[in-house]
Amino acid sequence: MPQILKDEVRARILDAALAVFATDGFERATMAAIALRAGIGTASIYRYYPGKDELFAAVITPELAARFASLLERRVSALARRTLRGDANDDLGGDMLRFWIEHRLAVVILLDRAAGTPHAAYGARFVAQLVKHTLAELRAAHPGLRIRPGERFVLTTVFDNTRRLLAAVLAQHADPAELRAAIEAFWSYQIAGIRALADHLARRS
Repeated sequence: MPQILKDEVRARILDAALAVFATDGFERATMAAIALRAGIGTASIYRYYPGKDELFAAVITPELAARFASLLERRVSALARRTLRGDANDDLGGDMLRFWIEHRLAVVILLDRAAGTPHAAYGARFVAQLVKHTLAELRAAHPGLRIRPGERFVLTTVFDNTRRLLAAVLAQHADPAELRAAIEAFWSYQIAGIRALADHLARRS
């Protein structure tokens, strides 16, 4: 007799997987821990997903990762223009924040908990995008500016800390209003720091 799979149980498994992957990371997460959080037996979870890899692929779909990457590319570029050149156009912060609220735990996983998965390099690409667009806008604002290796290292380290802090903020705040307030506070601090760095580089160029 064929097994009958229930949509409600599948949804509980997916919710539990997101929570466990976001808390423990893919490598440390276990099917037993996910089953426990979903309120089902460990054997039962294998009726729905044959293994941890398949379950991860179900919660972090290629479409979701690609949507985040596309939105991030546009957001970072717009934010860099606004921060370093005073561009008054929309920096797409609202679009990004809405995505983060809707997919909070998935973003935590992509930014900081995806080691051992096909998305293991996602966090590094996030940092590289921030560095790339910031340097491009710095050079556009100050033609001829040469970025020294030590300055690039500092900028990369700052943005790697940005990645970690964003993941921590998203993991900590499930309430949309609290998350919005925390993100806005963080960006105000981050933007001030980038502007200060730009001023420093402009003075010594």
